[in-house]
This record gives sequence, structure tokens and C-alpha cells, in this order.
Amino acid sequence: MLCDFEHRGLTLHEGSRAAAIQGLPLNLTRTQFDLLLVLMENGRMVQTKADLVRRLRNEPYNTGSFVSDGEERAVQVHLGNLRKQLGDSSRSPRWIETVRGVGYRLAP
Repeated sequence: MLCDFEHRGLTLHEGSRAAAIQGLPLNLTRTQFDLLLVLMENGRMVQTKADLVRRLRNEPYNTGSFVSDGEERAVQVHLGNLRKQLGDSSRSPRWIETVRGVGYRLAP
């Protein structure tokens, strides 16, 4: 099966909602999958926490709708859990890089 997105051995199949590392399937929650999809779609372009909240709500990009601090913290928690699932580290990221004070993007 061809993957929709690939980055450093991490593959994502949007249609079947499947993700794998070096061919080993990952058991991601819906939110974790959706966050990873947004990051892989946008590559090295930084996604703010508000951008990610809006994508999880299925809102068009940058509608200017209100995003609460609680929603942004929830995204942080989901990303932390996603990193654990990937075996990734925020200190030396292989896949997800934190851009301090801004948001997240794929690691180089």
C-alpha cells in the first residue's frame, strides 16, 4: 500500500487512517492521527496550537475563531501523548519539533 505521507521512516495513510514506523503499525487515537496528519501535510511550516485546535474542530484554516487556553493545553497534552506513541523526544526530536512560544512542525 502506498503511503500518503512519509518522513524519516514514519508513514501515514490518510484514507485508511493507518500510521506506521518502519512498517510497524501504530495504534493512534483519532486526535493523535489528526494532529500527525496536519503536521505531515505542512512539513517544516510551523503550526500554532490555535491552528491545530481549529483543524481538530474541522474549521477552515485561520478563521479567527476563539481558541481557549484550555483547548491549547489539550493540544499540548495530545502532542505529548503522540510523541510517547512514536517514541519521540522533545529534547532531540526525530519527528515532531517544538518551536518554542510558537507551535510545532516536523523535525528536519
